[in-house]
Amino acid sequence: MEKSSIAINTSRRKILFQILRVATSKLIKGEYQFPSVSEISAEDLQDRINSSRDPLLIDVRSAQEFSSGFGHIPNSKLIPIMELVASFNNLDDFKLKVKGLESQLDEILPFKGQEVITICPGGGFSLVAAEILAEAGFTDVKSLSGGVDGWFKKGYPTSLA
Repeated sequence: MEKSSIAINTSRRKILFQILRVATSKLIKGEYQFPSVSEISAEDLQDRINSSRDPLLIDVRSAQEFSSGFGHIPNSKLIPIMELVASFNNLDDFKLKVKGLESQLDEILPFKGQEVITICPGGGFSLVAAEILAEAGFTDVKSLSGGVDGWFKKGYPTSLA
């Protein structure tokens, strides 16, 4: 195995472990505090998308929510972090979701130092996901205030593809 491949696998495992550690710790303790995570409004996100400051958009909803109903914000990446957390009680399901998440983490690793915005239906789960990513080493993570519901209400574009 090449050195770069080993480094990617080690880095991916490290981030995955950090995400799981933070998520399970928060679940077990029942505490969600968001001191290091800020929110961004739908208006500010739309401005960023229309400018050259296009952030990485991570939609943490389920695959079904992402591709049905109103759809999702264009160019957002589906990484169902909350599905992973919810499957923690079922070990087999959890292992399958972890395996699926590994390849997605490869795609977001280059964005650790760039702006990342997490998205969920109403803004609550994306705060949790943003905190998890921040504790996993992502340095500029924000949560979309009001989630995709707020985005849709503003009439901003969505995609079903």
